[in-house]
Amino acid sequence: MNNDRMIRLIIILIICVIAITAPLWLPIYYVQLLDMSLSLGLTAMSFILLAGYCGMISFTQTAFSSMAAYVVGIGTMDLGLPVWVLLPLSVAASAFLSALFGGIAIRAKGVYFLMMTLALSQLFYGVGLEWESVTHGWNGIAGITRPEIFGFSLISATPRYYTALFVTVLCYLVMRRIVRSPFGLALQGIRDNPTKMAALGFNVHLYRFLAIVISGAFAGVGGVLSLYSTGVVSPHTSDLSAIVKVVLAALLGGVTRLEGGLIGAVLTILLISFTSRYTSRYWMVVGAVFMMVMLFLPNGILGIKLRKKS
Repeated sequence: MNNDRMIRLIIILIICVIAITAPLWLPIYYVQLLDMSLSLGLTAMSFILLAGYCGMISFTQTAFSSMAAYVVGIGTMDLGLPVWVLLPLSVAASAFLSALFGGIAIRAKGVYFLMMTLALSQLFYGVGLEWESVTHGWNGIAGITRPEIFGFSLISATPRYYTALFVTVLCYLVMRRIVRSPFGLALQGIRDNPTKMAALGFNVHLYRFLAIVISGAFAGVGGVLSLYSTGVVSPHTSDLSAIVKVVLAALLGGVTRLEGGLIGAVLTILLISFTSRYTSRYWMVVGAVFMMVMLFLPNGILGIKLRKKS
């Protein structure tokens, strides 16, 4: 085993120990921040699934996550549906919305695909803002009841954190399996040379469409985790600032690997939490960090190469 591999294994072990034991030695406030980081990280991983492995930069991930959150919020507060019905329904709704958006944007490429997804995301934001009879308009839905999992109420920060950790790790393993499967390898081939892949008999548009739907479903899971973390869903969960957080988390960690979404999400949440204490213009700081990442860490933290001794 070479030194680089040994160092990576040690780092992974340290991260796992910290993640599992965090509620035992961290104040509740920071446990809640980690809980929020997990939901953001899952949405960022769904972004990386498209951007890093398919070459499609999508700004609709927050719309997909908000869709799932709205389904759970409306179903819980307005319709009184049980959680075991709402959870699969919310993910299905996100997948349906991603299929609808993907069917519209799939034939666009490059910057045109990016702008199309941005327009669709803002369309979703506008619907959430104006359709007050369903979405409750500007204020959204607050005070959403959190369920119990195996007798532990998700109102408490520690059970909620461990639930989010379990779901996020499970989704990460599933996504990791997808990108390493023949389907995932085909997506990477389409990313690198779509013309050649089409000549080999692959249906490029179908593969891209399926990737959008799959990423939308995972973003929906992230939206449910975010909803139970904050207890609120509103149009602001899909606005431009929410999109920036997802993109910053992905870029900061690195879009070449799924783990980058989780690492970047933790750093992004900590950055916003720290700077918002001292200034109401904390988004200027976030913007400055965004630019520095693009200039000095274009491949993110996971893109940093370990130096080998000569």
